[in-house]
Amino acid sequence: MDKEIRDYLDRRLTILATKDDIEKVRQETNANFRKWKEEDKGQVTEWRQEIKAEMGQIIKNTRIEIGPIQEEMKEWARKIEEGTQSALSQIRQTIDSSLRQMKEAGDARATHPTEGMDKLQDQMKKASENIVALEEKIRQGFTEVKDELGSMIKFSYSDLEKKLTDLEARVKSLEKMVLP
Repeated sequence: MDKEIRDYLDRRLTILATKDDIEKVRQETNANFRKWKEEDKGQVTEWRQEIKAEMGQIIKNTRIEIGPIQEEMKEWARKIEEGTQSALSQIRQTIDSSLRQMKEAGDARATHPTEGMDKLQDQMKKASENIVALEEKIRQGFTEVKDELGSMIKFSYSDLEKKLTDLEARVKSLEKMVLP
């Protein structure tokens, strides 16, 4: 209950405060912030200098420790490079021998290259003629389907209209029987 009364009185007293009182509090707060800011600047400068000194020491230590590791890595890279060079040279020799064998086999078959080209051109012409004929058949099929569907739709509408008129006539005759 004490806390509630205190909060209530604080709210009431704040309402009764004058503009001058509020201005004084604002100026005091600004002055305190400026003072803290100046104090913190000195501390931050000290921290920066400490961090720089520690980083310099760490860098010196890591350079000393990294030296042997760098040498070991360079040696390892040289070994890898030598291994890849030997593997590449073996692959090149294999490819060269395969190409020579293919060339020798190709020379024996290449005695009549024009016959193979002629056959290929004939086959290409036949394939293109077949494609043209197939396209024409597809077009004709589409037009036939379109015509059939059109006539079926027309027939169905006329058929539906006849059935509707028959049903209307039956309803009228039933109405005459039931309703005098």
